[in-house]
Amino acid sequence: MDGAQTRLHEALKTEVVKKLDGDGLEVALVELQHGRDDTSYSLHVCPSSYTADGAQTTDLLALAGFQRGRCGFLTGRECYAKDVDETLDPEVFAPAFVRAYGAFRQAEHHLETCGILLDLPEGWGFFRGRHSRRRQRGSPGPSGDGHTSSRRERVKDASDERFAYVFTWIEGGRDRGWTTHYRPMPLPLSPEVRATFDYLGLREFEQCPEFDFAQCFWRFVAFENDDAIVESNAGFAHRGFDSHATHFSAAIERLLEVHRELVPFGMSFLHPIATSPTGTSMPEPSGPRPTLLREGSVPYAYDVAISFAGTERALAEKLAERVRAADFEVYYDDFSPAHMWGKDLIVYFDDIYRRRSRYCVIFISKEYVERVWTNHERRSAQARALQERGREYILPVQVDTTELPGMPPTVHRLQLKEHSIERIADLLIQRLRQRG
Repeated sequence: MDGAQTRLHEALKTEVVKKLDGDGLEVALVELQHGRDDTSYSLHVCPSSYTADGAQTTDLLALAGFQRGRCGFLTGRECYAKDVDETLDPEVFAPAFVRAYGAFRQAEHHLETCGILLDLPEGWGFFRGRHSRRRQRGSPGPSGDGHTSSRRERVKDASDERFAYVFTWIEGGRDRGWTTHYRPMPLPLSPEVRATFDYLGLREFEQCPEFDFAQCFWRFVAFENDDAIVESNAGFAHRGFDSHATHFSAAIERLLEVHRELVPFGMSFLHPIATSPTGTSMPEPSGPRPTLLREGSVPYAYDVAISFAGTERALAEKLAERVRAADFEVYYDDFSPAHMWGKDLIVYFDDIYRRRSRYCVIFISKEYVERVWTNHERRSAQARALQERGREYILPVQVDTTELPGMPPTVHRLQLKEHSIERIADLLIQRLRQRG
């Protein structure tokens, strides 16, 4: 056991602060006192179930920063452990991790349909008492940039609501195979999606000829097998591309869901990108990124949720885009339509507006008060405001002269006739940073 692992498991004085066992995980928060003024806390997780194939819970633990090592705090001989803050509650972490793993498995399925293999660091080794065995991505990368070649042919293209895709054949020098080009719509890309691309091994190219010399992201599948007797991987490459329009965006959504479940605990498998592959600096988010930890048992998923009637959609979209560009988590329905698919919307919206958001912005208008769904959102938000016992939760934006039922006239509102939506967004960003 190396020094880092030793510090997670051993100290002059140790105490198990909280321990639980359920949902295929045994979890313990441990206090370790290494000296009079040197105390740390570590979270220990021992998975007790595994699947027949694909990503294991051990893979996600490793990707989230946990280290495998011998453990004396749980029933297994080994566990996965990580330095954490003393405020972390295992009873909150365990179900969040189970949800994250479920989303990770869904993402893996969507990506494999697209011909993309996830890089999995652990595999079955932990469960079989053996060393971990890493699964690397399948096809080797090109020696070039995936674009520049003596022969390049556009084979086909596709698109969905979030991305445009182009499939090209390149042949020149040592490179022979297919490049899939990804063009996000709209730009700019959020830091989280950019980090997701980095995890998937997608590279950036600044002047892609397939998109009128605009930026793209790309991946390469090398042609395999020149033997006419044995089938080449051409069918695999084409089937993978053909699946992008129905599976790739869903995979990105699931990976972002994994990130949202883990980040309240100071964990993620996504890591910020400081520079692009060409060495140019990426713009860093301005101001500190707030933690999404909250008091109580449910972590925040969003910094702000936006509630509005259809007549104010253009205003809500401008507000959401500007706040998200400042690196805050925003609930705006058009950002995550896949999340709502198949859900009981009464339960779903109540969870968003009453439990999972730090603030709620309401656009107050005649249309808002008259709509059934907006009234449901309003009641959930007002129930939460009552629980806050005086701390601001609802941030009202007055569109016209309509009064909002249940809101006292003494509550200050920002008037659209006095402030532009851009100014309102800037004030909201200031409020979020103050709470960070």
